[in-house]
Amino acid sequence: MREADHRTADPRQVRARIAAALVAAFLVLGGGIAAVLLTSGGDGSSRAAPAPTRARPPITTAAVTTAPQPPPLRAAATKGSDIPVFGAPDPATAPIDTLSTETSYLLPRTLLAFDQQQDWLHVYLPTRPNNSTGWVKASDVVVSAPLEWRVRVSLAEHHLWLLHNGAVDFDTGVAIGTSQYPTPTGLFYVTDPIDLHDRPNLGYGVFALGLSGHSDVLTEFGGGDGQIAIHGTSNPGDIGNDVSHGCVRVTNDAIERLSQLPLGTPVEIV
Repeated sequence: MREADHRTADPRQVRARIAAALVAAFLVLGGGIAAVLLTSGGDGSSRAAPAPTRARPPITTAAVTTAPQPPPLRAAATKGSDIPVFGAPDPATAPIDTLSTETSYLLPRTLLAFDQQQDWLHVYLPTRPNNSTGWVKASDVVVSAPLEWRVRVSLAEHHLWLLHNGAVDFDTGVAIGTSQYPTPTGLFYVTDPIDLHDRPNLGYGVFALGLSGHSDVLTEFGGGDGQIAIHGTSNPGDIGNDVSHGCVRVTNDAIERLSQLPLGTPVEIV
């Protein structure tokens, strides 16, 4: 029966089965060759398959931090009464000093505020020693907007710069104190602008800007307490030299430019 079936089989079916068998054998053989190529590199030598690559972690940039900017400088002026000064911003403590409502030149008492804690202002004081500080209640004074003007004096360069919001608006040469009566350094401020146009022979030029600083060697001068100033001079040949008793001298033209600065304007002398 089987023999009869074999003899009667369709030749086309036989050829189809043979072809299918050949294709299957070729696929098996090809897969083996591919496996060999993958592990041998195709040149007959044995190589390990390359390790899978790992995704690189994203590159992160460290956060850039900057130092906090100090509060702006502001003027703190009397409200028409004396100003109590405290050693700390603590309402439980007693004042360590009291500043009169007017300066010795009868101008409104003004302080330079450089920090604030709630209702307390940290201020530079117009007292000895130079660069003394204290605390006043913000409610006891009139506080200005941030100050736009600043004066910088370099003793080594005999030069002065007037800055407006950090940019140089004007500059000029200066005369400074002698080695015996040196000009003090520090951060001071304008306390007493004095017009001297009608008193030109006092030796201070046409105008003077009294400052919060004092001479380090003179406790009194010309009837005052050794207060320093930026003032004019009728002797322009003084500029560039060490000739004063501690004040900063500029030409009369220069002091006219500076005469409009408001009370509390910071003056840095270095």
